[in-house]
Amino acid sequence: MQNIWIFGATGYVGRSLTKHLLTVKEKDTVITTLAHRNLPFRALENTNLITGSLEHFDLSWLERFPPDVVFHCARLAGNNDRSRRAASHKGERANERLIQALEPFQVPVIYCSGTLMYGNQQDVIDENTPLNPIAYAKWYERAERPWTSRSHSNMDIRMARPAWILGFDSWFYHFFYLPAIQNKRVPYYGDGNQRMSLLHVDDCGGLLHHIFTHGHASSDYNLFVAPPITQKAFAEMMAEKMGLDVECIQHSTLEKMHGSTVTEALTSDIPVRTANTDWHHAYTPIYPTVSDMLDAVLASKR
Repeated sequence: MQNIWIFGATGYVGRSLTKHLLTVKEKDTVITTLAHRNLPFRALENTNLITGSLEHFDLSWLERFPPDVVFHCARLAGNNDRSRRAASHKGERANERLIQALEPFQVPVIYCSGTLMYGNQQDVIDENTPLNPIAYAKWYERAERPWTSRSHSNMDIRMARPAWILGFDSWFYHFFYLPAIQNKRVPYYGDGNQRMSLLHVDDCGGLLHHIFTHGHASSDYNLFVAPPITQKAFAEMMAEKMGLDVECIQHSTLEKMHGSTVTEALTSDIPVRTANTDWHHAYTPIYPTVSDMLDAVLASKR
């Protein structure tokens, strides 16, 4: 019997991963989920649901359901830079605690991070590029340190770094769809030339699983599907599908509206590829193009 653990099963990425694994799991596979808030009990009824925070959940559950693989999609969040700093320190302690509990099991741990960890780039980059966190990643990096500092230890830690995850939630809803509905124009930010590597949230779940089934021990993986596209081109494609025009939101205006951290994220230029080409080619995406992704996301609201 195989026991799959998912930390953060009710988060943006964790929901997609849980849904995917419940769809493809074999009869002798058990999925154990750790969820902290906003519990969709019906969606998790076919899992061993454990409630609690990453900081304080009862670690004895690991002994009761010994993991064969752990997917870590949990992140302590904050609403501003001060609370994000506090959350990053709590996250660091929580991850140190978790590592100590998981070390004896010697199983793969797939940790979901993000490509903001790379910082702005001139060229398309792969997993060998040094990290230079910007925006939200400046705070997340501290919480991830226990995992990245042990990347060459005896634990099989596989860092997953999704690019822009497209779903009817998160950045897409708040900074593109909602302004488009309110102002009848699809915004792009700054000069619009910043490049975005994209994947649909459903493919994010599939690719995380693919790291376990087809990946290599202690390797890092950039998660994306489509080639990079400029943000202006993305906005124009979305506007055409919605029958709207586009609108440029200047850098200074964006910073006044949302602050420096959001501005740095929305104007980031981080086009990615992967050094693990065989692994990437072995995955068949559900939504292989940006147009396919947008069609699916926009249709989900109709």
